[in-house]
Amino acid sequence: MGKEKKNKSVAMATFPSLLAAMENLASAGYKISKSKIYRDKDKNFIRVNTDGTVPETEVRAYAATLERKGGSIDDLNDIHNRKTGKEIERLEEQIRKLRFDREKEQGKFIPRGEFESELAARAAVFDSGFRHAFNVKAREWIALVGGKPEKAADFLLALNQALDEQLTSYATTRTFQVMFEDA
Repeated sequence: MGKEKKNKSVAMATFPSLLAAMENLASAGYKISKSKIYRDKDKNFIRVNTDGTVPETEVRAYAATLERKGGSIDDLNDIHNRKTGKEIERLEEQIRKLRFDREKEQGKFIPRGEFESELAARAAVFDSGFRHAFNVKAREWIALVGGKPEKAADFLLALNQALDEQLTSYATTRTFQVMFEDA
């Protein structure tokens, strides 16, 4: 008994015509027209069998050269690049926030309200210290400059007004006045 060899051929998917392949490509979202596919066939961009059928592998290879109606593959790459860029920005922002939170816990930063309260408290201590020094040393300073000790109240009033002006500008955190002079 002889062994028979069976030829098993793998059935390849084909389209019955170039027009059927074009309709399939159009329904898949590719920009294609009847005139374009026939022109491309003449230029050997897509191969057609002698019986007029078109192998699916040819159609797939040809599809890679076409644009999609919703945009080209380059558009998808651009979208992917933008998405990746946004993800990187988001991660960098998260890192900055985590770093800030850690530094805040370490005492390097305080909330603005606490800062302004601290500044106001220091200004109050500064104010009371100067006023006390003025009261204690007013007569001494007047005598030092050869003035009349009886005028101490007027002298204190003038000093306190000047102090008030300075403390008001010191306690304001919103605006600052800076003057530069050439040396």
